[in-house]
Amino acid sequence: MADHKAELRETLRQMEIATGEAAASCLPGLLARLRRHEAGLPGHPLIRPWRRWRIRRLAGAVAEARWHVEQGRRARLGGLSGRG
Repeated sequence: MADHKAELRETLRQMEIATGEAAASCLPGLLARLRRHEAGLPGHPLIRPWRRWRIRRLAGAVAEARWHVEQGRRARLGGLSGRG
């Protein structure tokens, strides 16, 4: 039973590392899109609600990617922490 638990922990660690690397590769693009949307904020009155919604969604995606990058870094160092 201990072998299965150790194998599962190692698999989860490898998944966290891979997810962190994938999030790190997406982060620059997400940040660029967020900055582009924030730069054009005033814009046309009909597009403002969509742009504000888009900024909130992109900001959430950036926060999520940063969290995954941090989890991947922690997994590489040998420790995992949950979303809490």
